[in-house]
Amino acid sequence: MTDSFSTMPLDKSLKIILSQYDNYKSVLGITEEMFFNPVSKSKLRSQLYGKTLETPIGVAAGPHTQLSQNIVAAWLCGARFIELKTIQTLDKLNVSKPCIDMQDEGYNCEWSQELKIQQSFEQYLDAWIIIHILKDKFAWNSSDIGTIFNMSVGYDLKGILSDKVQWFLNKMKDASIELDQKIRSIENIYPNIVNININPCISDNITLSTMHGCPADEIETIGLYLIEERKLHTSIKLNPTLLGKEKLLEIISNSGFDTQVPDIAFDHDLKYEDAIKIIENLQKKAQLCSLQFTVKLTNTLESRNHKDIFNTNEEMMYMSGKALHPISINLAARLQNDFEGKLDISFSGGADAFNIKQVVGCGLSPVTVCSDLLKPGGYGRLMQYIDNLKDTLINNEESPLRKLNEYAAEVLKSKLYKKTGYTEPSIKTQRKLNTFDCIHAPCIDTCPTNQGIPDYLYYSSKGDFGKAAEVILQTNPFPHSTGMVCDHLCQTKCTRINYDSAVLIREVKRYVAENYTVDNYTKNTDTNKTPLISIIGAGPSGLSCAYFTAKAGFKVKVFESKAKAGGMVQGAIPAFRLSDEAISQDINAIIKLGVDIFYNSDINNELFKKLKQESDYIYIGTGAKKSKIPELQGIDSKGVLDPLDFLFKTKEDKRSGIGKNVLIIGGGNTAMDAARTAYRMVGKNGKVTIVYRRTIRQMPADAGEIKAVLDEGITITELTSPVEIISENGKIKSLLCQKMRLGEKDSSGRAKPVKIPDSYLELSVDTLIPAIGQEIDIDFATKEELITKKGKYETKIANVFIGGDALRGASTAINAIGDGRKAAEEIIKKAGAANKPKHDHYAKEFDDNQLAIAKSTRIHSQNLRETSLSDRKNFNLINSTLSKEEVIKEASRCLLCDEVCNVCATVCPNLAFHSFKIDPQIFKLQKISEKGIDGSFRHLFSIKQKHQIIHLADWCNECGNCTTFCPTADAPFIEKPHLYFSKEVFEKEKDGFYYEKKNGIDYLFAYYDKQLHKLLRDDDNFIFENKNVWVKLNAKDMQIKDYKLLTDSKFEQFMQIPAEMSILMLAAESFYCNLQEIKSMN
Repeated sequence: MTDSFSTMPLDKSLKIILSQYDNYKSVLGITEEMFFNPVSKSKLRSQLYGKTLETPIGVAAGPHTQLSQNIVAAWLCGARFIELKTIQTLDKLNVSKPCIDMQDEGYNCEWSQELKIQQSFEQYLDAWIIIHILKDKFAWNSSDIGTIFNMSVGYDLKGILSDKVQWFLNKMKDASIELDQKIRSIENIYPNIVNININPCISDNITLSTMHGCPADEIETIGLYLIEERKLHTSIKLNPTLLGKEKLLEIISNSGFDTQVPDIAFDHDLKYEDAIKIIENLQKKAQLCSLQFTVKLTNTLESRNHKDIFNTNEEMMYMSGKALHPISINLAARLQNDFEGKLDISFSGGADAFNIKQVVGCGLSPVTVCSDLLKPGGYGRLMQYIDNLKDTLINNEESPLRKLNEYAAEVLKSKLYKKTGYTEPSIKTQRKLNTFDCIHAPCIDTCPTNQGIPDYLYYSSKGDFGKAAEVILQTNPFPHSTGMVCDHLCQTKCTRINYDSAVLIREVKRYVAENYTVDNYTKNTDTNKTPLISIIGAGPSGLSCAYFTAKAGFKVKVFESKAKAGGMVQGAIPAFRLSDEAISQDINAIIKLGVDIFYNSDINNELFKKLKQESDYIYIGTGAKKSKIPELQGIDSKGVLDPLDFLFKTKEDKRSGIGKNVLIIGGGNTAMDAARTAYRMVGKNGKVTIVYRRTIRQMPADAGEIKAVLDEGITITELTSPVEIISENGKIKSLLCQKMRLGEKDSSGRAKPVKIPDSYLELSVDTLIPAIGQEIDIDFATKEELITKKGKYETKIANVFIGGDALRGASTAINAIGDGRKAAEEIIKKAGAANKPKHDHYAKEFDDNQLAIAKSTRIHSQNLRETSLSDRKNFNLINSTLSKEEVIKEASRCLLCDEVCNVCATVCPNLAFHSFKIDPQIFKLQKISEKGIDGSFRHLFSIKQKHQIIHLADWCNECGNCTTFCPTADAPFIEKPHLYFSKEVFEKEKDGFYYEKKNGIDYLFAYYDKQLHKLLRDDDNFIFENKNVWVKLNAKDMQIKDYKLLTDSKFEQFMQIPAEMSILMLAAESFYCNLQEIKSMN
């Protein structure tokens, strides 16, 4: 596959756009409901450069303004100020790929256009024409187009004066000849084109983008040339470094982003004083020439390539998005204060739907965007910008300068422009990306119990909480407990983290569990057979297995070593996180299924042998209840406490005696629980400190627990490793530590801590709690006997299964619950029980167009009600349950990723993915060889999902943006089937497929392993052909009706290829929308 664009001619792109609209009421994946209708939003209009601008919103010079279809898509969604992608004389650049990284804050390493200058001009003219046609077709009539195309040129005077750039500037000012030619070429497609007044002046305004390090005098000279000689309304794009090194670095430091700005960025960029002089001089010159001069804020921020996304040859990358917003706004405030609010500033620096009202209200207009549209929702996000603006543009009675100064101070504090978590937000999973049927909700993939999360969120959003409870209990018998303390990895993979914040999945479950689960614990009885299963351990894993085997008709006995069931969840999780009532409700419901629990029953070798004799199956679900002891001198000193003993005993009697200065060693959930528990016991003037040898970002603890630790004022001393416990008279006195630095990554994927020589520090302490992990303590079987096959739960001992901490080591409650369920299913299957666990698929009712709008709209989550930080010196439950209304609203934020994904289609700025619908189908496929049809061979080929994706190869430049946001482990631009518009490129690449339509007959050509295959539709048949065989297939079931061998050589031809090609033919027809004739665009 090529990473170079193949542009589509105007006649072909226009046919496709018009045909898609007429047939689907959508264009390039954008539904009519997303179109911006200027007739109904007239109050958004303004004047710029003597022209009407229908909205103050636009798209920034970049990936969204390079190809004609990009510009049209942006325009349809409300962008009216189109900053065309920067052109320069060097138009044969080899752009490093990938070149876009929008995971959280944005980075890129792309430069100007990837097309030749003449191609760029053609694309801009085509877009100009199509926009006029669509405005006419939709009857969005007005005196002018209401849209401004803004040229962008770079990067020095020599380049701008070159013949190629001069040609471009001339043509953009007057494209009469080319316009007439193009109108003639499409008259037969849109006859009314002859009655549309299309201005041959595509643009009379320009933005100058200069290279980093361009001298101030050259910038001014170029500006004067554009104003005096070219008579263009002119804007100078300024770099964020103008804010000043100290202020800029302070903002980045306080934001939590890892952006590293080198000194050279400040050294070689334009200085503030020089910028002021340039602005003043160009303002005067523009006024003399009756032209308008503006400043564009800001360019991207030069920074070091510190991530592993881009090629290592790229020393620098350029930061954008939300991390840039406070910098750009504060630079705008600085400039406007120096110019007493009289400077015309257009803005592009992290603008989005949540801040557009404030930005425009500060007098910054037009506002162009790029980074935000590279996230899921894409161009469709612009709809919310318009909606949030509505009629609330600048009130003339208010001072934009005052509002700007207020907003500049506000953004420095706002959490919206801070690092959102301790890890990079990503919904990528380990799941492979399939050619077809790729839709799968990443929250389900990540949940250890594989809960039907979108299903119970769907029912909750409808207020059908009984149905939601039914869904939850199909895979999770601990809804009350996990509704409070699940580490909710599902939320870390919720698609909404790339919009705003994750759906509060755990909180929805909590509400459902507390109000609607009582009647949903039911027992199925297998009257034919009642096998006995003995379960060792009444923790989450053992009781989960008990629940599912009991429902399948098993007789269940559970043996628990303690006096209570619930394991670590019951004994170690503090009461301020999990109520006794919640865990009791889950356990009691399981017991009501007929599960017998035998307490104070420690299993030894003799008892284990007896259980094996009496039981049909055994499940080992013992927890990791033995704390790991660090190898530190002085570990036996008085004042050093076992973390699990500390948590268990505290939960029982809450007595203190730990002093006022407590140190916790470790970074896991147990360490967080120990620290937060100690915080409640050290008194008003006490202090709790966590010592951790890595950084907060490498902590394995749940991010929510880390946040709670910090919120409560507990200190985390990072990059500090314990060396020795110093004691006095057998009592701990202090902890000697050594500072660390992060080195290379280890097997866990985390940076390995490395000791810094001679960097010792001594921390005084009353009580030390080393919470560095737990380990299993099983003495009735050997480790060798308890080994399982990968992905299975049966041990080397026949009919003995193992899961939870006993299998994987210390882990979370939800992992234990998941293991218990999956092991139960394995046991039930082996036993041949009739009542197998249900995994129903719940059909959801939704409108495709409304869901597309939802997938383009950002919505803040509900606010959780928590106990005030001033009232945390107790063991009262911190979080309260959401209300019914809040739960319905929160559940409604779910984007139904199990039904429709289309993430790749929306994040691609070039619209290089086409989503199409198909009826699910299944074929029993045959095989042909040189011996004829193999009658014994039948291969099932199925399409299960209605929504599928193909890749439009000619529009893809392999920028990598789809890879970032795809919820699978793979890259859609590589794995999805490639449709080529250009037969020449298709044949050159020998990859993907190419579609033609001649005389009403559909043809599809495809390369598989560099071998060419052909498929054509002939009435109710498909004709498939390659170098080996000619086959006629029934179009309904792909069964062979006739065939001819075309070779004497040995070969095997599976009918999977023609079956796949038949689906791809439907995909191509869907994109081309059944046009009567499709030819190569070459």
